[in-house]
Amino acid sequence: MIAWRYLDKKFAVRKALRDYPDMAHVMDITPDAIKTAYDSMTAPRTPVISPAPAVRDPLAGENKLAAMLDEMDVVRERYREAVDFMGWFEPAWKLLNDEERMLLNEFYMVGSLKSGATDRLHNRIGYSRQHVERLRGRAFSRLTILLYGTDK
Repeated sequence: MIAWRYLDKKFAVRKALRDYPDMAHVMDITPDAIKTAYDSMTAPRTPVISPAPAVRDPLAGENKLAAMLDEMDVVRERYREAVDFMGWFEPAWKLLNDEERMLLNEFYMVGSLKSGATDRLHNRIGYSRQHVERLRGRAFSRLTILLYGTDK
């Protein structure tokens, strides 16, 4: 497909590396979010006693239920996207060795602190800054190939 040739794979891999922790978090919290939403839909509302006259909305319960159903649809869609992402990204991520994952994590996943990553890794693993950069480039290229089949 011609469009595939013009996809900016390097930008896409950077974005995927940044999104990975968020997607893992979505997968962790979604079951609890769905349970909470179900509980709030089934829990009866307690009337509030107030001396002021209240205006009764006959559709208030239905509107609340409809809003909760809409919210659950959003949560489920976000979860589906996270599952799809993890199914695509995680197999490639697991094929990288520990050093490659550490390098990519430090450069792209740790709060996007790429600016000091070379120095932090230089101090941590003792390689020269140039060697750290070469290793980062190789790891990034390898992940790109694992995700897209090419790094071009």
